[in-house]
Amino acid sequence: MSEEKNENMQQEDGVKIDIESPEAEVIENAEELQETEIQPEEDTEMGGGEIGILKKQVENLENILKEKNEEILRRAADLDNYRKRLTKETEDKVRFANQSVVKDFLPVIDNIEMALQHTEEGTPLREGIELTIKSFKDALSKHGVKEVDAEIGTIFDPAVHEAIMMDSTAEYENNAITLCVQKGYLLNDRVIRPAKVKVNKI
Repeated sequence: MSEEKNENMQQEDGVKIDIESPEAEVIENAEELQETEIQPEEDTEMGGGEIGILKKQVENLENILKEKNEEILRRAADLDNYRKRLTKETEDKVRFANQSVVKDFLPVIDNIEMALQHTEEGTPLREGIELTIKSFKDALSKHGVKEVDAEIGTIFDPAVHEAIMMDSTAEYENNAITLCVQKGYLLNDRVIRPAKVKVNKI
């Protein structure tokens, strides 16, 4: 009888203590699993927020880098333009360094050519003057000096000609040069004195 009572008590005790039962362990494990599943979601949300911030930072840095690259390209272009302009200015200074000297000699040539007009053909004096003019112009030509084309019949060009008189004749077309009053000269293709001419206007 006493053994039966002990067995019944053990059974009652087994029923009463639910925590020790296999079902209680399953429930406890399920609760732990739920907590474990929730935690990664929270971590994922936190991680996603950090990734978003990092993405924005990377995007901002890329924009800054793009702006800096554009600024560098602009500065490089400005520097290249400045270098080209400085090079051209230096070359022009060299090419036209003797411009003032050449301009001072032009009236001398004018006077010699005017003297030539008052000499007779075939005389030694005329031949000497012609030789002097040729030597003079050959020397100037070596330094880039040449005459402006202002032959009679040439069309007036305001870039190299200066109209000081007007003419009206059917012998030449409109805007044609009918007389060259004073010769013009170029130095390395730059006008240092325009040709003074008479222009036909019909």
